[in-house]
Amino acid sequence: MKQLSLKIPQKGGKRKGAGRKRQGARARVSHKKRPRFDKAATVLVTLRVVATAWNLRSQRCFGLIEDCIAGARERFGLRVIEFSVLGNHLHLLVEADTDLALSRGMQGLCVRIARALNRLMKRRGRVFDDHYHARLLHSPTSW
Repeated sequence: MKQLSLKIPQKGGKRKGAGRKRQGARARVSHKKRPRFDKAATVLVTLRVVATAWNLRSQRCFGLIEDCIAGARERFGLRVIEFSVLGNHLHLLVEADTDLALSRGMQGLCVRIARALNRLMKRRGRVFDDHYHARLLHSPTSW
């Protein structure tokens, strides 16, 4: 009697289609380290909300977001200079003292906005679709 070989499906390896599959149809924010800085820098930040959230440009949502940004003024060394509210995302022009101040300040601001929007929409769960996208601006015309 001869023993038969059993083909076991293999995972991983360098081949087409290998690796972790995408979770959604949209591109996600990269998990690579953000650039480090230790003196005040201007950063362009983008925050996208989940598809089930209301339109952010509605009067109720916009007013809440405006209040949250005003309430988070000068917290953790982060200052919001300009902001733009679009239907499903926010653009923020912020100035942070350090990269750690950017991280902590954005965490606090995102929590503040998410709680307010969840309270308004009478829902629970995540409000922002992914991490915030940050782009360090080296000159006033680089955005």
